Amino acid sequence: MASALIILAFGISVFYFSAQYRKNEFFQRLRTRVDIAEKFFLERSTFSEVDYIKIRDQFVNTLPDETEEVAELSPGWQDNLKNKYPADFLESLIDREETYFYSDTIQGAGRVFHLREGNYAVIITAVDKVGMRVLRNLRTIITLSIMGAIIVVSILSYYISKRLIWPISKKIHKANTISGSNLHERLNVFNPDDELGEMAIAFNKLLDRLEGAFNMQKLFVANASHEIRNPLTAILGETEVALTKDRSLDDYKESLRNISLEADRLHLLVNNLFQLSSISYGAMDIKRENIDPKALVQDARKKYDLLNPNNQLRLDLITRPTKSEAFIYGNKNLLETALINIYDNASKFSSDNVVDIDFSIKDDMVVIRVTDAGVGIPPDDIPKITQPFFRAENVRQIVGTGIGIPLTLRIIEIHKGIFDVKSVLNEGTTVTISLPLAEDIEWPDPDS
Repeated sequence: MASALIILAFGISVFYFSAQYRKNEFFQRLRTRVDIAEKFFLERSTFSEVDYIKIRDQFVNTLPDETEEVAELSPGWQDNLKNKYPADFLESLIDREETYFYSDTIQGAGRVFHLREGNYAVIITAVDKVGMRVLRNLRTIITLSIMGAIIVVSILSYYISKRLIWPISKKIHKANTISGSNLHERLNVFNPDDELGEMAIAFNKLLDRLEGAFNMQKLFVANASHEIRNPLTAILGETEVALTKDRSLDDYKESLRNISLEADRLHLLVNNLFQLSSISYGAMDIKRENIDPKALVQDARKKYDLLNPNNQLRLDLITRPTKSEAFIYGNKNLLETALINIYDNASKFSSDNVVDIDFSIKDDMVVIRVTDAGVGIPPDDIPKITQPFFRAENVRQIVGTGIGIPLTLRIIEIHKGIFDVKSVLNEGTTVTISLPLAEDIEWPDPDS
């Protein structure tokens, strides 16, 4: 469509400027005829009437349908003219003494010259038949050329567009065939340097991320099902054993204790899963407040004492604040949950031996370091501990859900903090949490 409009505009422009050139060129010829007519009129007295007509017919090239008129500018001279002329042309002729007019196919030129005996006007009119015929031929040629060009351009555009759109259509068709059952498939990249190649590469990277998330989801569901099934199986098994025959009161109490332990384990697992899901999808909606970091560490320790009275946590508060008041801006319950998870791992994997907790404020950051002398983590497993349900080979015999560290990491992330783990196998592990002080971080507006 755009090409057709450009071609049409080009053809119209060519015809318009050609017509203007023809008209101006013919006016120049009329002006030459006015010059000749004026000279002949001035020299007319030297010739007889017969000689004047003979010389003019032999030596002057008259124009098609030419009229020539010389009139004295006396009162009412317009009424004495032999031919009809536009009124504005005659008025302009008196005012400017040389002018032109164009009416239908007739063009005219006039000039006023002055003699002793009076003032005279020379008026020449003619029809540019040759020029008009050339214009008509040009118009026909341009019209046919435009039509032909539009047809050719339309055919070429259709062919080229099909050639250009074909790879896109093929990629769209391929993309539409990719679903959850064949996420491993990718779009073909023929030229990675052109736009289509870059689009295919970007789409393939998106598929890589989707496949990774899909696999993580499947793994998460499989692990969650496995972890939930274990306590349920234990509860059902213990119940079935208790009901198979009459037992002593102590046996029933033992069965109920085992069922209670597995139920607590299941309850903890479900709560952790729910909390992990909640903060993953609604991190900006959690309630935040200014929190005293020293009180946070101490309160988390007190709550953990209720969960595990046999722990040996040693708290060392090294307070060298750079400000008169130092606060963390965040959610106290979530941060306490994160610290309790770390306390529990340190105690659990060190068999409730001594665990050191260091608290300090350095460079506008609250730094909490938890160090144990437990079994440690194999170097290859350290990057994997943030994956839900992952458990290193050397701690599989220790009871746990595999949710604590991923949940802790997510809590630290939404508080713009840093989570770091260093461990030496069979020597111990140090977990460091760094949280920014309240005035040193810009929090997004939940309503934005």
